[in-house]
Amino acid sequence: MEISNRKETSVLLCCVAFFWLSTSASPLISPTGAGYEVIALMGIKENLIDPHGVLANWEDTYRDPCSWTMVTCSPDGLVIGLEAPSQELSGTLSPDIGNLTNIRFVLLQNNNISGHIPSEIGALSKLQTLDLSNNTFSGQIPSTLSQLKSLQYLRLANNNLSGEIPSSLANLTELNLM
Repeated sequence: MEISNRKETSVLLCCVAFFWLSTSASPLISPTGAGYEVIALMGIKENLIDPHGVLANWEDTYRDPCSWTMVTCSPDGLVIGLEAPSQELSGTLSPDIGNLTNIRFVLLQNNNISGHIPSEIGALSKLQTLDLSNNTFSGQIPSTLSQLKSLQYLRLANNNLSGEIPSSLANLTELNLM
């Protein structure tokens, strides 16, 4: 009788575990099966106007952003770069950029991107290069950029930014060029 109860308990636990795993949401996969990086990139694309179609192959039905134009991936398939300089992109930069947690470089210079620089960029702990120069960003430089401890290169020149440069940026010990 005791063996039978153990077997029933084991089967029940397996069923509960399977049910929980099959119904719980994973932070890496959306209900449609797209990874969090795909969702973030699609959010960025939705806020941009792309007159030349350079982001045309960014499709949420295609779950591998490593083959998308303007996206660079690491050997293990993580998005580490967004490079779309001089593409005449306009619109705004989506706060979804803050979900690209492995990104190391963002090169969006020489476009016509407007609005505020998303404070969510400050969550990108691996970011080394941020070039948003020669756009039409407005508002203040987010103080959250001071959280970018790996940042080595920062260019925000030739925008419509206002206010003072956050003094906390002086604490970025890796920063070589600003």
